[in-house]
Amino acid sequence: LNAFKHDAKHDPLGAMRAFKAAFADVEENPDWRSARLIERQRWNPYSMEGGSTAAVAGDNFVVIASDTRMTAGEINVVNREVDKIHALSDNIVLTTSGFYGDVLQMRKLLESHLHKYRFDYRSNMTVDLCAELLARNLYYRRFFPYYTGAILAGIDEHGKGAVFSYDPIGCIERLAYSASGAAEPMLIPFLDCQVGHVTLSEGSERPKLTLDRACALMRDAFRSCAEREITTGDSIHLVIAEAGKPVRHERRKLRED
Repeated sequence: LNAFKHDAKHDPLGAMRAFKAAFADVEENPDWRSARLIERQRWNPYSMEGGSTAAVAGDNFVVIASDTRMTAGEINVVNREVDKIHALSDNIVLTTSGFYGDVLQMRKLLESHLHKYRFDYRSNMTVDLCAELLARNLYYRRFFPYYTGAILAGIDEHGKGAVFSYDPIGCIERLAYSASGAAEPMLIPFLDCQVGHVTLSEGSERPKLTLDRACALMRDAFRSCAEREITTGDSIHLVIAEAGKPVRHERRKLRED
């Protein structure tokens, strides 16, 4: 800086030469090539509150499960009894993980659409129609998306269990099972083996997926995840939807440390 002032004072072109030299130095040695760290104060509208969810569809039922822990920064436990599964009707259940503010807004949005549909057509919306509705609303928000991993499950018009998985901008896929959240990398391989049977050897037994087996698999999966994933724990919340029956809720304790 002192050399720059000296040149500017005694040499009319000193300031221009100093500027060109500094510009050339920036071109040859940009910040991303150096080990220097630049810290800036940035406001982030999102936060990840942890937790995990999963859903499994059967012939005439669907089982949805989640933990009840909410964390901040992966270490601080904010709440141990948070509902991440929302029964929107007797045949539609929404489960989400991620930023809880967006979770509540998404639930409120779907509930308002379901209420309007019920008022206009005097009947309940089917899970397939609600799945398409959610996909469109997620796509509308693609430039400022809901920071959630949504799974919509329920009983379709044929009495079959249905699970729809989404990414944050509305890409939708109907699956036999799905998982979302912090423990997804552990839940999906377990479900691939026990439900999809895609990783079993040829001679292995492939038992039929019954309601009792699906519930037991969900409990085992979340117990395993609670042992290995810090933001999953406290309790497991099971929601069971069967064709022609009301939605049932069940809670079991998980580890709290």
